Amino acid sequence: MALSRRKLLSTAGLAIAGAAAASAQDLISSDAKKMGVVPDAKGIARPARRALVVIQLAGGNDGLNTVVPAADPLYKKLRPTLSLAPSELLDLDGKLALHGAMSALHSRLKAKNDVALVTGVHYPKSNRSHFESTAIWQTARMQPALEPEGWLGRALESDRALGPFGMVSVGGGALTPTLYAQQVQATVLSSLDAFAAQPDKRFPGDAPALFAALNALYHERADSIDARIVRQVGELALASSAQLREAASAVQSMVPYPKGPFGEQLKLASQLLAADLGVRVIHCTLGGFDTHGNQRPQQRNLLQTLSDGITALLDDAAAHGLGDRVAVMTYSEFGRRVAENASGGTDHGSASALILAGAGVQGGLHGTPPDLAVLDGGDIPCTSDFRAIYASVIRDYFGAPPEKALVHGIPPLVLFA
Repeated sequence: MALSRRKLLSTAGLAIAGAAAASAQDLISSDAKKMGVVPDAKGIARPARRALVVIQLAGGNDGLNTVVPAADPLYKKLRPTLSLAPSELLDLDGKLALHGAMSALHSRLKAKNDVALVTGVHYPKSNRSHFESTAIWQTARMQPALEPEGWLGRALESDRALGPFGMVSVGGGALTPTLYAQQVQATVLSSLDAFAAQPDKRFPGDAPALFAALNALYHERADSIDARIVRQVGELALASSAQLREAASAVQSMVPYPKGPFGEQLKLASQLLAADLGVRVIHCTLGGFDTHGNQRPQQRNLLQTLSDGITALLDDAAAHGLGDRVAVMTYSEFGRRVAENASGGTDHGSASALILAGAGVQGGLHGTPPDLAVLDGGDIPCTSDFRAIYASVIRDYFGAPPEKALVHGIPPLVLFA
């Protein structure tokens, strides 16, 4: 059976290559970037387009030990071993406190007031399956199997200026559903080195010859429709690979990042943003939050990595003249149960805490603070629908209509200036 062009493009790995590389004249000059403006097709200066880095906290982050109801007497009672002592907390308003491992974000909040902490975030009737709840968050649909397109893919799908590097999924080997839409070309990128034709590791010097051979192969005459599609796929992959590596490799990080895979993801994200490739959304992942046991040290290390990483990314963006164009948002498929379990951990719950930081963000506490005397079957109840946050991101950050991406009737939270 002959493959359709769309089917082949979606299955032949073009999530890796996207489409043809943006032409050189599409790149924004460094002077324009520093001024915060870009020329439109007629050469008229317009405000620079914003970019969002979305960070998935995979596994289900315990929001109750992230933004902590330190003044609630039930906190210690319900978590006799997991509750954090005053010395392990960073005060926010006298009642709520931030986990002490997140000192970098706490300092940024105090200094710049561009870190928003939203509590009670989820959706009604929590699904406790990692897979299904993640899909709900990534699609903003309660039946994601029937509507698999991602919320950001739908939101920006009609943006005609969205180029081949407009949506980038960093880390992992597959495109996150968050960015997927039928008319969106997305790039999956584990590293700059991996985004290229790879020679035998024993003979690295063969790389130029391999590239030349593939380039010649994809320029050969193709008689059938399927062969022509395969040729086009190969040409686009090679072209975008070369252009991406050249542009991003020329950018040097100005700040240190946390060691490990997550730090490398954020460092690569910073390179992509500073390379003027037209990036609008980058999706990264920090895993390990499924803390059924040994939660104290595990979550502490993860939250410090998260806090240090977000701060480094935003500082790096500012150092490259992008401080007013880059923001970060976190999400996690669910929070944890309020009561600790017998293994020094917590089980799958409902609402959690979400973080926004960077350009245009109204810093401080948002949403309804958790009241441990009013629980939903042992869970923190959902008081801020996650889709209200998405609506704010789409409308107030990107300046796009949220109706296509989200269900009607959920008003946006006010999270951006």
